[in-house]
Amino acid sequence: MNINDFNSLIQQDSYVRKQRPKQNFDIPSIKPVKLPSLNEDVFEKTAQPGKKEEIEFCHFCAKTKTPQKIKAMHNNLNKGVVYKKIVNQTTGKPEKVPLVVDIAESHDGISTSYYFLEPDTKEEIGFVVIDDWRKKFFDITNSYELENTRLLDDFPKQHIEGDRISIDYLQNNDESKYCGIGKLADQIAVEYCLQEGIEPNILSIAETNSHAAHYKRGRKFLPVDKFDKDIDYYEFVKTYGTNDPNKIIEKRIACTPKGQKVDTSDLYGLYMYMPQDIVQKYLEQIKTKPVLHKNV
Repeated sequence: MNINDFNSLIQQDSYVRKQRPKQNFDIPSIKPVKLPSLNEDVFEKTAQPGKKEEIEFCHFCAKTKTPQKIKAMHNNLNKGVVYKKIVNQTTGKPEKVPLVVDIAESHDGISTSYYFLEPDTKEEIGFVVIDDWRKKFFDITNSYELENTRLLDDFPKQHIEGDRISIDYLQNNDESKYCGIGKLADQIAVEYCLQEGIEPNILSIAETNSHAAHYKRGRKFLPVDKFDKDIDYYEFVKTYGTNDPNKIIEKRIACTPKGQKVDTSDLYGLYMYMPQDIVQKYLEQIKTKPVLHKNV
């Protein structure tokens, strides 16, 4: 199934903008996958209902970096896999051990936050915040952002059109101890779209020096545009010889010795999206192993 098959899944138009007629994009490199439609209720077939309860834990605020006690709802079946970094006592070499984490969530009317908790201690090891632009569009406090962001633009060439969500914040609280936070967050983003009945159009802005990590995870970057309000197109092209950040990041990755962090600190915040082949990968995974479940 390619992403255009979602046309048959969506039963209602956006109340923000009229849906544009969808073109039939062919992606030869992607092997078609047959998945249940939303009419058949993919989550009814792949996930059991769970029990929901309110829990309290220590959350590290994304903006202030300070701990604060918060309350969130936890479905006992909402679990995902990240990896804990350990040193093998026999070989002395570092290893990554799978760790099943609990997932709690909270809502503020526009954004949904998912917190990844160590199952025994309920220590927060990371979190992701998803913005739903169908809801954010009506928040007058975001008027400046609505006028200046490219997150609302359509990108037909990248198959990004109509309603969409964005990753507002993604945080690994201890990169020396854990990894895999980004992949879990990406699957949750796709599942959020399925639950909300919209096509998985997923965008975000890369934080400083995070570009290589996102790229290795499958994200791609949008070309710098002449009409960008936060990036000088001509200065960018003059400095890097291209308006395509992907070429710059690919070269940086190739030239960085294994084990060293790829330095992209000079690239600042660039717009990126989840390509359709990556969406397809998560759709196939969600078919049998969703991380979000219905509540009883």
